[in-house]
Amino acid sequence: MSAGIVAVALVGWTLTAVALIRAGGRDTPNLAGTPSFGIALVAVALIPCAIVLRATPLAAVACGATSIALVLAGDADRRTGYLYDTLTFPTALIVAAVAIAGNATFPAACGVALLVGSFGTLYVVTRGRLMGLGDVKAMFSIGAAFGPIESLLAIFVACVSGIVAAAVAGKLQRGASLAFGPHLATGCAFSLIAGDSILHGLMGL
Repeated sequence: MSAGIVAVALVGWTLTAVALIRAGGRDTPNLAGTPSFGIALVAVALIPCAIVLRATPLAAVACGATSIALVLAGDADRRTGYLYDTLTFPTALIVAAVAIAGNATFPAACGVALLVGSFGTLYVVTRGRLMGLGDVKAMFSIGAAFGPIESLLAIFVACVSGIVAAAVAGKLQRGASLAFGPHLATGCAFSLIAGDSILHGLMGL
């Protein structure tokens, strides 16, 4: 698979993801609307990052598709309070298929088990007070695309981003709510751009 094919695939996925966001959710059709030009530009800018910074074309597709989807879904979450299944489910299917095709099933499964298991348990224990079910669903794609170690980096960056945003918005007090989707997107974008080099640096220690 050449870089050109990867680029075409990710451009096609970006357009598809925008259409899925426009469609909204099952109970909230057309609520999200069209992403802004700035958000669309960020999503498109991740395509060359994925091609250049990922070790293999299939990894570029998996990590790029996940990051693009979460940038668009995170923006919709910020505006509507929903991380739409209409986007997170297809993303999960694409990433799972790529993991199988690239013989990366084991690290993908480990990433999914770590993220979905941990945060799914948190969701159940807190009855959704700390995290929405949509966030947990989105973590399937993150875990499968980035594997266990880079996924943890993405979640760490997402949590730091969320804490900073909550502090700036004055929402650190008990009972305040904050859309986590945009911060998951921030964590994914960071892992896409810097995760592989950080991982190799740690392995070289």
